[in-house]
Amino acid sequence: MKKLGFTLAEVLITLGIIGVVAAMTIPTLIANYQEKQTISRLTKAYATISNAYQMAKVENGELSAWGFTGNSTNGTTDEDGNYEIADATVNNSNLFWAKMVPYLKVVKHTDTTKDNYQFDTYTLDGRRSGMLTMSTVELADGTTFFGGYIGDYRCSDTAVTCGDFAVDINGINTEPNTFGKDIFYFDVTKNGIKPQGREERRPFDDYCNMTKTSTDFNGYGCAAWILQNKNMDYLKCNDLTWDGKHTCD
Repeated sequence: MKKLGFTLAEVLITLGIIGVVAAMTIPTLIANYQEKQTISRLTKAYATISNAYQMAKVENGELSAWGFTGNSTNGTTDEDGNYEIADATVNNSNLFWAKMVPYLKVVKHTDTTKDNYQFDTYTLDGRRSGMLTMSTVELADGTTFFGGYIGDYRCSDTAVTCGDFAVDINGINTEPNTFGKDIFYFDVTKNGIKPQGREERRPFDDYCNMTKTSTDFNGYGCAAWILQNKNMDYLKCNDLTWDGKHTCD
């Protein structure tokens, strides 16, 4: 009886084809998974911090009653181009998170000092941008909130924001530490927490583009895009606009 089967050469050719297909498709599958994970984690972080802010307001009143004072930064930089932090910024950041922490599931909370506020971050186009962590609040899933340029003096009736802070969805000790990839910015307003990238505050078109080098804040304007459009296509093409094209396809 004649036995049917594959020759060694046929098996090797088949395995080679499978390997080529895998090499072509697996990176795309991984990238798509990572994008969906980022969107999911950012959405969760936004809901978590928004809920905490509303509960903090119920307990402590409007932001103007929280006790913020002074300017958010003194506007000077050191020889490396990093901001020289102002005393009022330290105090306001610590105060903001002290009011917020009771409504978050926190595993680690570090107040700002003059010595612990700097770490390396990168703009969306790849330039180093020394970051002021200010106070840091780490949750059980690794999500870390930091910053807090807050002050009721900024909360006039015509002001867009009373302050802002950042969220690193995988923690400040985990790469890439890049605005628009794992670090996203939010505004604190009288009525709630708002993602940056809206037309009135660091708009997406100017602050979320892989090739823009005209601002040290490139990447700050990506949060609103992700939360509204549920994609990170700005990492794949540069012709997206807030009021126009919303995907690369």
